[in-house]
Amino acid sequence: MPTGNGVVATIGDESITLDDLRRAEQRLRRYGADQDKRELLQPFIDREILYLEATQAGLANAPKVLQTLDKIRRRQLAEKVYTDEVTKKVSVSEEEIRQYFVEYGLNQKHEVRASHILVDTEPEAESVLQRLAIGEDFSLLAAEVSRDTATANKGGDVGYWQLEDARKSDFVQHFIDLEVGDISSPYRNARGAYHLIKVTEHRLLGYERQHLQIKRTLERRRYKERWMEYLEEEQERFRLAIDGDGLRILLDRGRFAEDKMPSIDPENHSQVLVRYEGGRLDLGGYLEMLQGTSIKDRPRAVDSTEVVRFAEREVMRDKVLTIVAEEKEWHWAEDIVAYMDEKRAQAMVEMLRRIKVEDPILTPEVRRAYYEDHKPDFLQSERVFFEGGLLGSVEEAVRVMEQLREGDELASIMKSYPAFSDQWRKYDVFNFSTSGTASHGARWAKAVETVQSLKSGEMGGPIKLDFGEGRNGYLVVRSLMVRPARVLPYDASLVQKEVRRKTRFEHRDEINRAFYSYLEEIRQKYDPSVVVYDHVLETLGQEIR
Repeated sequence: MPTGNGVVATIGDESITLDDLRRAEQRLRRYGADQDKRELLQPFIDREILYLEATQAGLANAPKVLQTLDKIRRRQLAEKVYTDEVTKKVSVSEEEIRQYFVEYGLNQKHEVRASHILVDTEPEAESVLQRLAIGEDFSLLAAEVSRDTATANKGGDVGYWQLEDARKSDFVQHFIDLEVGDISSPYRNARGAYHLIKVTEHRLLGYERQHLQIKRTLERRRYKERWMEYLEEEQERFRLAIDGDGLRILLDRGRFAEDKMPSIDPENHSQVLVRYEGGRLDLGGYLEMLQGTSIKDRPRAVDSTEVVRFAEREVMRDKVLTIVAEEKEWHWAEDIVAYMDEKRAQAMVEMLRRIKVEDPILTPEVRRAYYEDHKPDFLQSERVFFEGGLLGSVEEAVRVMEQLREGDELASIMKSYPAFSDQWRKYDVFNFSTSGTASHGARWAKAVETVQSLKSGEMGGPIKLDFGEGRNGYLVVRSLMVRPARVLPYDASLVQKEVRRKTRFEHRDEINRAFYSYLEEIRQKYDPSVVVYDHVLETLGQEIR
């Protein structure tokens, strides 16, 4: 029997320790001191026997498990590179912190203390102002009439506030610039009640209170600078380069992108986009990278600069940094190995649950029936794709249209013209659903109307757009394609993911019952190999009592 090493239980060759349970201390506390200690331990035993069962089923080498682990491994190794090459090599001195403190005027940064009186109506607020005007004490009035019971007994005191708070709060905006002793005019809040606010103190924050924030600010700046330098060095060392043919295909198909996802023909998936020493990224791999990225973080599909930056960044993060870490043998680091062991067990157990519990319930017939019954949910409405160039004058717009008639490409033409403004791109590709045009704002309604009247390849404009403050833009458009309404096919990856998610939810109670039934079955199977050391477990009970 293990003694003195904190082992609470063994299942075959696997051990559960007190440290394993302590990591879940907050969750365990809810059971109470009188709870059966074996009940505290059971989830950890279940985890181990599920892992052993998954191992016996050969799931350690299941393709889905290996794919999941490969993604996790690459991410962890990239973070390891960042930690060792950036955070461990960047430092900020006390002298630099003090210099920043003075240069940015933080030695003058102050906070404002205030008190308030809250009343229900404007006449009540005016009455309080009159009483203050004849000399009554603000704090006594707050205790007498303020509806804010939390502060009334403290003379209305609401504590200290800084300029940053005013950027997020209308309440703070009404007193942050006042002098000590000043009282704000009645301020009506979102609920219709009225505040009177008095500034009671100004005080400097001082160096010590700002020290940590300044240090973190400087560190973040240094981290970013060091990281960019490091990536540039490795990018050069690995001779990373964009393939022109692959980029042209990507940008061409990007004109018909939805959610910034270009539609690349399968025969072009093997076309190289990025080459680097020791590997390559093809268009199929690029699409997988996009699918794993939120829509807001994807590059605009027709912007070559954004596409190239995204591709280079993702190849560095997902491919090159893995090679760098392996060169330094960081993949054998104790923390990486332990983390990957934990994630391997989780992935195997998840796969076991899917195979033994979910799949027998969410059969192909069940999923197909759901799809047939919910086809309208997978309907993609008719969409119109068009490109547009935004010019600053009618004369420029007319010249652009003449060049279009001569056969020039709008994207190339617009490179010769200045940006319309910092807020609006001078060239872009758009698409909209013909069933949702009513949602377009007034500024773009004319453009949508014009595009809808065009056949594929036809151009329209100039369309006058009002940007306010007497500033107008002139839009030249060309229709690219109308994609007919269609129901996505059952074998589309998007449909498969959604159908499984929906059917899993519909059958959630049945799945849960089946899982606990299966869990009880393997509990009985492994029970002879489970040994619990009650005297060690009692130690944990004393800790949380």
